[in-house]
Amino acid sequence: MKKRKGLSYNLINLCVLGLTLFLFVNAYVLPGAFAEFFDPEGIPVLILTALLVHAVKALRLYLALYGLDMSRSACMKLYCKVTPVSVVLPWKLGEFFRIYCCGAELGSFLKGIVIILLDRVFDTVALVTMILLVWLFSGGVLPPLIYALLIFLGLVLLMYFAFPGMHEVWKHYLLSSKATANKLAMLKFLDGTFRVYREIKGVLHGRGCLLYILSVLAWAAEIGSLVLLQGAKGSIGETVSRYLSAALGMGDSPELKRFVVFTILLLILAYILIKLAEMAAVKRSKR
Repeated sequence: MKKRKGLSYNLINLCVLGLTLFLFVNAYVLPGAFAEFFDPEGIPVLILTALLVHAVKALRLYLALYGLDMSRSACMKLYCKVTPVSVVLPWKLGEFFRIYCCGAELGSFLKGIVIILLDRVFDTVALVTMILLVWLFSGGVLPPLIYALLIFLGLVLLMYFAFPGMHEVWKHYLLSSKATANKLAMLKFLDGTFRVYREIKGVLHGRGCLLYILSVLAWAAEIGSLVLLQGAKGSIGETVSRYLSAALGMGDSPELKRFVVFTILLLILAYILIKLAEMAAVKRSKR
């Protein structure tokens, strides 16, 4: 499938990135807002943590895309572009932009949907893992959302393993019975769902465990830096719980906001450096 990139792609990118910049400046950079997150003593730790966390997450995306038609530099540039959008835009709207850009780069929006959804699933599973570990060691009450997520993830896992058998049973039944318009539509629907399953299986095959480990490592690095920065001030268990809850969209955490600021600034700088490196490479090739 030919990659769907052109004027409309660039215009959508420009509009979304412009909106993201506006929201970021309004929320974090305006006078009186950025000062709240500015802590000179913690800057080196935050920079190193942001570098480590997003290097791991970018590697996770690269491994998920491995074998597809995307170079390493294109993958890194994609990650640096879409991650600030997914962090800043409310209600997870940035995930649609990630899917759009990934699908355009791959030339298949189905692949884009599968890659980004799996990336979100692994990140959520790792976050739930960290919350459960914090709960085991520090106690407290688990928020109801964690139980809902555990049930949801369990159902997703069950459906993944049960799908091949269910698909074969229903396909055999529909093919062996009298053809009708409804049954032909059902067969078409089954073929579509099997395509999605095949894409998911292609990503997970031989990489699922590694993608999960990388996700846990990224969250562990964030929590490790939080302990390092806040440990001397006491109430570290409460701070970590608040941080993880805010990451799930429940409540607020100044520590998470501070990390978001450094994350976005780092990714913007990384994107600019990658673009400059590409431009320099093009100039060298023309000599």
